[in-house]
Amino acid sequence: WEEVCMFFKVRGPGDGCLDSVNLEVFGEVNLKSLSEGVVFLAFCEFIRVSRFFGFCWFGVMKVSEILQHPEELIPLLKFYGKWKKAPELAKQSDDKWKFCFNHLLKVSRSFAMVIMELEPEVRDAVCIFYLVLRALDTVEDDTTVPASRRKVDCVEFYKHIDEAGWSCTGYGKEHEKNLLEHYDIVVDCFLSLKERYQVVIREICQKMGAGMAEHIEDTECYTVDDYNRYCFYVAGLVGIGLSRLFYETGREDKCFVEDEHLSISMGQFLQKVNIIRDYAEDLEEERTFWPREIWSKYVPELGDLQKRSNEGKSLACLNHMVTNALGHVFDCIKYMQRIKNEQVFNFCAIPQIMGIGTLAEVYNNRNVFHTNVKLRRGTTAKLVVETTDFDKLMQLYYSCCVKIESKIPPNDPSYNETKVILQEIMNVCLPHVPTVPNLAVCVPTLLEAQAAEGWLVVVDKKINPISLP
Repeated sequence: WEEVCMFFKVRGPGDGCLDSVNLEVFGEVNLKSLSEGVVFLAFCEFIRVSRFFGFCWFGVMKVSEILQHPEELIPLLKFYGKWKKAPELAKQSDDKWKFCFNHLLKVSRSFAMVIMELEPEVRDAVCIFYLVLRALDTVEDDTTVPASRRKVDCVEFYKHIDEAGWSCTGYGKEHEKNLLEHYDIVVDCFLSLKERYQVVIREICQKMGAGMAEHIEDTECYTVDDYNRYCFYVAGLVGIGLSRLFYETGREDKCFVEDEHLSISMGQFLQKVNIIRDYAEDLEEERTFWPREIWSKYVPELGDLQKRSNEGKSLACLNHMVTNALGHVFDCIKYMQRIKNEQVFNFCAIPQIMGIGTLAEVYNNRNVFHTNVKLRRGTTAKLVVETTDFDKLMQLYYSCCVKIESKIPPNDPSYNETKVILQEIMNVCLPHVPTVPNLAVCVPTLLEAQAAEGWLVVVDKKINPISLP
C-alpha cells in the first residue's frame, strides 16, 4: 500500500482522501512491481472515494467498463498523462498561439495529442497546417450554405491565408464556427512561420480547395475511382503535405517527398476508416460516401443496408468496404518503416494503429448501420501507450489482423480477397512478433481460433507456442 499510496495521492487505505493521480511520481514507480491485484484494489479505493458516483475523470467513461477490464487501468492512466500535457503546453504560449493550440484541442482531440508532442518547430507548422485545412473543411462541409457559394469559397480559400486581418462568417457550428470567425489569428501565426513551411501549407490548401469544389455538388459517390479520388483530395493531400513538412524541418529524408503514393495511402486509409465508421451519421445527414459500385452489388439503395431483412447482404457490403480500406495498410507500413524521428513516428503511427483497430471493431459488425461504432477508451489507451516503436506497432497490427481474420464469415463474398490481404500484412509483421504474440486487443476466443492456423496449441485455455511458419 505504501507504493500504491505514492502512486495515488492518498494518505492511506480506507482514508477516504484521494485528490488525483500523482503523474510526476507515476513515471518513477516501477509498475511491474505492482501486481494487478494491488493496482485493482487501489483503483477500487479511488472509486469508493470518488464524488462522481458512477463516473470518473476518464471523460464519460463508465466505471463499470473499467471494472470489466482492469488490465486497462495502467494504460488509461498513462494515456491521461499524455493527454494532460497538451493543454499545459498551450498555456505556456503567447495569446495568438494559445488560441491556435486551444482550438486544435477543441476541433481534434485525437490529433491534438500527437501534434502537441512534436518538437516545437514541427509542432507549430503542423498545428497551423491542420487548422487551415480544418477551416477549409468546415466551408466544404456546411450544407446549410448553398453549394454555389461553397464552391467559390473553397477555390478561393487558399488566397486568404496571406491576408492579415481576414476572417469568415456564416459557416460551421461551435468550435469550427469560432475558428473561422477568428481566422485572422491563424493567419498571423501562419505568417510567422518560415517561408518554406508557408509554401507547403499554401499549395496543399489550394489543391484541396480545388478538389473539394470539384465534388461539392455531387449527390453521391458512383465508382471506386471516384471514392479514391475524393479520399485523395480530402486526406491524401494531407499525407503529402505532412511528408513535405517533415522533410523541410530536416527530421526526415527526401524519400518522404519522392514516394508520394505512400503518403497518399496514409491519408486515404484514415479517411476510408472514417467513412466506413460514419455510415449511419452520414446517411442521417443525407451525405453518401460509400461508392455505388460497391453497395449496389448487395442492395438496391444505400439506405437498405439498415434493414434487418438485408442483414446478410449488409454485412457482406460492410466487409467489402473494410477489405478495400485494408488494401492501403501495406503502403502505410512501408511509410512508417522509413521514419527516423521518434516524435514523427508517434505522430504517424498512433492514428494508423487506431485506424486498423477501428476496422477490427467494425468488421462484420451490424451496429455500424445504426450507430457510430468507436473503440472503447480502454482499447484506445492500450493502442496509444503501447505504440512506442516499430516492433510494437507491428505486433499491434498483427493482433488487429488476427482479430479481423477470426471474424470473416466462411460464405463472405470477399472472403478470399480479405484473407490474402490480411496474410500479406501478417507476413510483414511476423518477424516483429514474439513467440507468443500480444493479442490483448483481441477477444479471448481468438486464441482458440488461431490454433487452427498451426502455430498455437490451446491446452486448458493456456497458450503453448510450437513454431512460427
